Amino acid sequence: AGAKKEAVVNRAMLKILGINENEAVGKKFTASFVVVGDLLYDPKEKVESAPAEYSIVGVTPEEKTPVFFVPFTDLRGLGITNYSQVKVVVKDQADLSKVRRQIEAMGYVTRSVSDTVAQINSLFATAKTILALLGMVALAVAALGMFNTLTVSLLERTREVGLMKAMGMKSSEVQELFLTESMLMGFFGGVLGIIAGFAMGKLAGIIVSFFAIFKGIGLVDISYVPVSFVFVIIFLSLLVGIATGIYPAKRATKISALNALRYE
Repeated sequence: AGAKKEAVVNRAMLKILGINENEAVGKKFTASFVVVGDLLYDPKEKVESAPAEYSIVGVTPEEKTPVFFVPFTDLRGLGITNYSQVKVVVKDQADLSKVRRQIEAMGYVTRSVSDTVAQINSLFATAKTILALLGMVALAVAALGMFNTLTVSLLERTREVGLMKAMGMKSSEVQELFLTESMLMGFFGGVLGIIAGFAMGKLAGIIVSFFAIFKGIGLVDISYVPVSFVFVIIFLSLLVGIATGIYPAKRATKISALNALRYE
């Protein structure tokens, strides 16, 4: 009797075989191999193996393309003399760069998960830069809008300011009043911005997860709002509110009570 044949399959393969993942180990399936092209000594040849029964010994999480892995000795008898690629696993992650340099020195091209991670990090860094620039533009527009609102409010409340001064309110108190209003505008603007940003992030996560599930990857969470970030945004909002309120507040202190009461 021949040696027991074993295979590792992925989830997509289990779906084709109609096997439950929790019960997969120990289950058997029959497979044969067809080898063509550059893997053979003569690329024009075609070799097909006899059907063989394999026992499942492990399951990998890939769900996109049906794949199963068998020992290379099972294929050696089919006349395979060439290889399209070789998978190398390092024992220590710290040795990855060293091993890659050694392989590339032999004239081969290498690919690693770290390359994909680096590309993703670069993509996110670019996205962060773009979002930061857009945020700065939005902050400038918001500051200009607040300044305009406070200035118009001051003009509309000239008689009110004159009345408050006539009733004994000091210029410093008038200044504090307008600065407090500008700070409140900045604070609530920052809070609303955080809520809107959080909601947009969750919405984007739902959309991305929908496509990820469709591709067989699973749920993806791309939104993360650290607590420190919330405090920074609120602090910056207050700072912008104070900065935009300084000029209107100073103008309010210079309003003459007599002239203000005559203002129409």
